[in-house]
Amino acid sequence: MTKIHRSINTRKAALWILLAAVVVSCTPHKQSSAGHSADGTATEASRANRPSSRTIASMAPSTTTILCALGLGPSIITADSWSAGTPGLPEEIPLFDMMKPDIELLASLESGIMFVSAMTKEGTSKDPFKPLSDAGTEVVYIPTSGSIAEIKNDIALIAEKTGVQDKGTQLVADMEKKIAEIRRTTANIPADQKKRVFFEISPAPYIYSFGSGVFLNELVEYAGLVNILAEETGWLSVSAETVAAADPDIIFTNVNYAGDPIPEILSRTGWEGVAAVRTGQVFYIDNNASSQPAHTVVKALEQMAKAAYPELF
Repeated sequence: MTKIHRSINTRKAALWILLAAVVVSCTPHKQSSAGHSADGTATEASRANRPSSRTIASMAPSTTTILCALGLGPSIITADSWSAGTPGLPEEIPLFDMMKPDIELLASLESGIMFVSAMTKEGTSKDPFKPLSDAGTEVVYIPTSGSIAEIKNDIALIAEKTGVQDKGTQLVADMEKKIAEIRRTTANIPADQKKRVFFEISPAPYIYSFGSGVFLNELVEYAGLVNILAEETGWLSVSAETVAAADPDIIFTNVNYAGDPIPEILSRTGWEGVAAVRTGQVFYIDNNASSQPAHTVVKALEQMAKAAYPELF
């Protein structure tokens, strides 16, 4: 019996993706305390090295990734705890829970501009960051992007707000170039020879994946693949029976918080006859690259294409 549950709202899905992206890849950090530069004080040297005239607070890992790629890491004086370990992010800065930040402590840091994930206020009647904007901090909400185009828009917005438009344009151009290179190659694959894929973002017994209308589905298509759930929309809770019945040629997973996910999938009860399992076509795709709506999605795209069609790449 086919079972696909589409009752996953955008906020829950986005939270799940973020959690999957950082639970293992980043060491968990507690909200800022006295032992972790809680007053936001920086050394004179670090101030001198800031590429932006305004100090920055980044309350979402994807935003932090983009900011650091734009060369703005030294200007970041605080971030969410899930951003810890992002290349280019200063180590000794206070970190906060992005969903329940200590507003008083954040206000004391007096950042010039703050980037916040829009999902932090979804489903709430009160904007938790309003006290900061009232105190003079510019608070910019970054939406939960559902497409590659929206990710590019996010990069452009962040670059504009921080005064590095040229770098933002270049970052988007580099992203578009890599996507175009891969699409030129996969465009030659006949429709009837494209491999069918299932992409797992949460393991059994609570299997989650996605249909159309999600940036990951775009990546799947750019890689010359067909998502077995493409007729559905958004983030999905899927039964093991549904996947087995669809019999995908390839299985991707970005799960990295429960040990090596590939042996578990290969030995999953009821999937013995699935083509991908029988032929060993089960691959891990970098979690951060495939989970965070940032320019780094091109890394995930490249991994998908190479895994599916090694003879072409």
